[in-house]
Amino acid sequence: MADHVLTLPLTDEALERLKAAAHAAGMTPEAYAVAVLDKALATGPDDVSSSLEVRESDAAFVMDDAPRPWPSTTPYDTAEAERRLAEYDRTGRFIEFEDWAAGFEAEIEAMLKARA
Repeated sequence: MADHVLTLPLTDEALERLKAAAHAAGMTPEAYAVAVLDKALATGPDDVSSSLEVRESDAAFVMDDAPRPWPSTTPYDTAEAERRLAEYDRTGRFIEFEDWAAGFEAEIEAMLKARA
């Protein structure tokens, strides 16, 4: 029996993904969520051998064999974001937000000057 109970608010989509992943693993959704959380807490963010990804922006735990965090009907193209994420996962290199924002601002200013 559990020592504590934690209530997690899930969207309908997140619940369906959890149920699908649990079903594929032959587990109940509750047991699967506990196993994924245990693994996430045991491996920590520095364990590069782990296939578990925990991303706050997706509000989802994603296993390599689980459904993607975005539904296939995503109305926008995620190819560039996925490419950049794969590059980060592979190399660990990233661009500081301030550097990216400065470059983005410079691009916008150049486009505005070109229109004038």
